[in-house]
Amino acid sequence: MVRRYLPDPVDHAILARVVDTARRGPSAGFSQGQAFVVVTEPALRARIAELCDEPTWVARGASPWLSVAPAHVVPCVRAADYRARYGEADKVASRGPDVWHVPFWWVDGGAALMLLLLAATDAGLGAGLLNIEDPDGLRALLGIPADVAPLGLVTIGHPHGSQPLSSASRRPRRPAAEQVHWQRWQLHMP
Repeated sequence: MVRRYLPDPVDHAILARVVDTARRGPSAGFSQGQAFVVVTEPALRARIAELCDEPTWVARGASPWLSVAPAHVVPCVRAADYRARYGEADKVASRGPDVWHVPFWWVDGGAALMLLLLAATDAGLGAGLLNIEDPDGLRALLGIPADVAPLGLVTIGHPHGSQPLSSASRRPRRPAAEQVHWQRWQLHMP
């Protein structure tokens, strides 16, 4: 996760290719209920940074990273797209959103989010992910419909050479034996 960017803008064609990769992720029933709002306009990025509480972050001594990131992408999901898809003739006999144990729009949104981060990295860019403190304010600012859920804010840009250490980079990774189970929960990686 990148938290410091160079001021250089991201080439529009590269940014479009990164987002195009993310939108090609899997979706239950090929519902394609993911959407992305790409923001490169400085005044909008500054307002988004406020809605994500960057001023509080900076007041605690951190450097601004949201407002200075050359591009913001807000990945979103829309449950209604899944309900509509599973109401179509070829899906009506399938188990749909009303009986799923997991709302697959969240799963698919996570896959799209990961593709966005990986595509940015693959393009030689850096990317960071952050929760949106004021999703309703963000919806209003960007014209996102009420039935569309923003997943978070992804910042994209050319990474600055040095990155501040985060708590994640200081914390050791859990051993694989605690996370990977073979055949049954009680059996761990050989």
